[in-house]
Amino acid sequence: MTTYKSFILPIIAILFSINAISQEGGKFTLEQAQQYAIVNNYDLINALTDVEIARKRVKENLAIGLPQINAGAGYNYNIELPTQLIPAEFMGGEEGEFAEVQFGTKHNASWNASLTQLLFSGEYIVGIMASKAYVGLIQSNLQKSEIDIKEIVAKSYYPVIILSENKKVFDSTLVNLTKMLTETEAYYEIGFVEDTDVDQLKLLISDMETTITNIDNQLEISYNTLKYIMGLDAEAEIEVANTLEELMGGIDREYLLSSGFDYNQHIDHVVLMNQEKMALLNLKLKRSEYYPNLNGFYSFQQDAQRGKFDVFNPDGAWYTSQMVGLKLNVPIFSSGNRKYKVQQAQLELNKLKVLDNQLKQGLTLKVRTVKSEFNNAYLIYNNKQLSVGNAQKIYDKTNVKYKEGLSTSLELAQTYNQYLTTQIEYLSATLELLNKKTELEKELTKAAQNAN
Repeated sequence: MTTYKSFILPIIAILFSINAISQEGGKFTLEQAQQYAIVNNYDLINALTDVEIARKRVKENLAIGLPQINAGAGYNYNIELPTQLIPAEFMGGEEGEFAEVQFGTKHNASWNASLTQLLFSGEYIVGIMASKAYVGLIQSNLQKSEIDIKEIVAKSYYPVIILSENKKVFDSTLVNLTKMLTETEAYYEIGFVEDTDVDQLKLLISDMETTITNIDNQLEISYNTLKYIMGLDAEAEIEVANTLEELMGGIDREYLLSSGFDYNQHIDHVVLMNQEKMALLNLKLKRSEYYPNLNGFYSFQQDAQRGKFDVFNPDGAWYTSQMVGLKLNVPIFSSGNRKYKVQQAQLELNKLKVLDNQLKQGLTLKVRTVKSEFNNAYLIYNNKQLSVGNAQKIYDKTNVKYKEGLSTSLELAQTYNQYLTTQIEYLSATLELLNKKTELEKELTKAAQNAN
């Protein structure tokens, strides 16, 4: 009981907090968005249903070996009784002639009940084992889906953060450009600057406004994608609670690069092992077709035969018959049918063993590749972080020089474009680093053990 409470209470707390968050304004941290998706994502809901279906299938198969009771009733009205020919001599007639007689009654009714019990069946025993193993396979598939959906949510969450950061930078830049245009127009009125300076700033402002509109559209698309993956209603209003600084602060480069990879605990390996277990049980199932099976049965029947329809008369006679017995079925010869089924099942099992070795090599190489890509993304991010700082300084200095008349509008436009390009590259590198971190964390995730 203690174990049950320690397992279920945290889940209830998580679900309650997620529900409360969604009701109080829909502001989600990355972790909360992932937990919400695990509960509400459409594919995961169906995957969880598949687990329940598999558990019901176990009970269905168990019921096959339990007592089976059936009952039935019937009624016949003989419009015309069948005629039989019997030697006439039995009725005092001449030898060699036949007499026409009719046997039976116009109204016949019966009811019966039967009990059957499976006493031994190799197929039944192996089938129960296979159905339980199937639950394990479905559970491991569910766990894989949960791991995958966490990655998908993260990769849908990051663009919202990055686009929001882009919008902040560009909104701030637009404010500065608008202010600069106002000042430049004033200088132009008194003849301190040329009209090309005014036109150049208007062009920069127009480009910036277009860029911000494009970001707003992309931001709406990113939010809609995130809501869909989380399983939220399309009309729901949500916000991301994490800041870019919080997400970047959660990156531990040394830990991720030094973390060991345990193939035996990777979810893909766990799924494959469950598939192999199913294949082994299928082999045993095909072999069990060689074994005999034994059933016990009991039947009870009563019949009423009446000349008129009074089968419901309590004083009428009902004739009882009862039977109890065993039924043994022994497979002897199937012209190779069973043998080829066993051979096919063995070959399927052999294929999975080859796939296991292939998967091990593939996942090992994949982890090494993702680690390398993560490290490269980290180095590029650091480089872009320095570049955006330098570009910011250059732009700020050129801006000051322009206000003091020591720089032209063309130089200002050039440093402005350089700064924006560097800013975009920096945020793109940030997004790439976050994505590679998520991919690496996914590959290093250790699968939980199934509890059937």
